[in-house]
Amino acid sequence: MMSRKENSTEYVIKLETVRRCPIVVGDGIINQLERYFDFSGYSGIALLTDTTVQKLYGQRVMKALEATGKKMSLLTLPVGERAKSLNTVERGYRFLLENNIDRKGLICALGGGVVGDVAGYLASTYLRGINYIQLPTTLLAQVDSSIGGKVGVNFGGKKNMVGSFYQPSAIIGDVALLKSLPPAEMRNGLAEVIKYGLAMDGELFRLLDQKKEREFTTAELKDIVIRCCRLKAGIVEVDETERTGQRAILNFGHTVGHALEAATKLQELSHGEAVAIGMAAAARISVEVGGLDRSNIPVIENLLSRFGLPVYCQGVNPEDLIGATRFDKKTTRGQTGWVLLKGIGNGVTNQPVADDVVRKVLTEICR
Repeated sequence: MMSRKENSTEYVIKLETVRRCPIVVGDGIINQLERYFDFSGYSGIALLTDTTVQKLYGQRVMKALEATGKKMSLLTLPVGERAKSLNTVERGYRFLLENNIDRKGLICALGGGVVGDVAGYLASTYLRGINYIQLPTTLLAQVDSSIGGKVGVNFGGKKNMVGSFYQPSAIIGDVALLKSLPPAEMRNGLAEVIKYGLAMDGELFRLLDQKKEREFTTAELKDIVIRCCRLKAGIVEVDETERTGQRAILNFGHTVGHALEAATKLQELSHGEAVAIGMAAAARISVEVGGLDRSNIPVIENLLSRFGLPVYCQGVNPEDLIGATRFDKKTTRGQTGWVLLKGIGNGVTNQPVADDVVRKVLTEICR
């Protein structure tokens, strides 16, 4: 992976996997899409977004795409996790067929993680695969979900149970779009940013820990997004489809996080909130197994709390969580490989943890 500054307004990370996927990060670049991606070889463009993003940025992006001279079509999805379903995928297939999107067509995903996952899964399966690009509009999508080619939908009440690995042809992240995010969505993204700091980048964690205000300047946001993109791109390049186990580091906090989402039927907690609680739990488990000094627990939990993220899940039955962890994608032959900490910024993967330790910690966080 190589990164370089193109000019003073954008930064390009060259993600090299089965296909080249430049990640462009900048401020105010959404209006100049032709500058960052070559649309010339495509027969038509299908823009997928949701109702909220459509109202905010739909016209601007449609105008930028229409400037390519390609035939345009627009599909607007409902907002929220419920749209991440096979029913939505079927609706997408019908939309693509009705608008004559062929193998030379391009899907553009404008939105957060749900839109990106649905659009990517459509692209990976429609006509056995067509190209797509990600135009992430949330902090969570810009630092995490748009990168790496994991696409799919929920099924049977379980998170991301149906999907594939399918790399986008480009990711164009405009941090100017983050200014319109409501506080809850910023918190969602910050949970993933803190994940990178805890599991991979101690300096990033310290920078966040030293920050006194919750608000970020544009320059700070750009630096955070670039830093996280580089971290994730580096992991994806060496373990694109989770065969070597290195990519599992990106799931720190997600074992309990996904279990919480399943136990609450994906309704009571946002993804970021669930992951924040999951990170608090993983940190406590790390202490129990001797990997992390106990003095780090208040530091980690105070940082999460300062940014408005929970560290407890009152009212949830810990036995429900224990059962849900067995559906985690890191579980093999009934054994969950936990992602834990040996220090802040030093995550380790595939760690066995005794059931009684898991039960003890989950009982603590469900108090």
